[in-house]
Amino acid sequence: MGFEFKLEALRRYRLFEQEQMQKTLAEAQRDLEQAKEGLERHIALRDATEAEFQAGRAEAASACQAGLYRHYLNTLANEIETLRHQVAAAETVCEQKRQALLVAVKKRKALDRLKEKGGQAYLADANRKEEKFINEMAISRFGFKQ
Repeated sequence: MGFEFKLEALRRYRLFEQEQMQKTLAEAQRDLEQAKEGLERHIALRDATEAEFQAGRAEAASACQAGLYRHYLNTLANEIETLRHQVAAAETVCEQKRQALLVAVKKRKALDRLKEKGGQAYLADANRKEEKFINEMAISRFGFKQ
């Protein structure tokens, strides 16, 4: 018969909760990385298009072609702004998930410390009882020899 932690079911639930939060944090981080990559691709596309437009201006491109470039660049600028908002929102969600995970870890660790203290108290009590039993055996043995 060993030590039985009375809050073991709660500790296991908190551990499960922590693992679920770790998964949701990983998903949020993955979403954030995808949003950042999309933003970087759009910025690179905008830069390449601007460079192409500048090269075309040197060759005296038509006004119609210049208008198309400007319209496309404005569309890219709007998409980049939208993607920046998405990245900011994803960062906020990621930070919220991280904070929730930290709270869950603290709750689980508190129960782990409580379990450890209970186990140590149980061992100390068992050692005291064993020592008391050994002392009684020694006293009774000494009494029989007398």
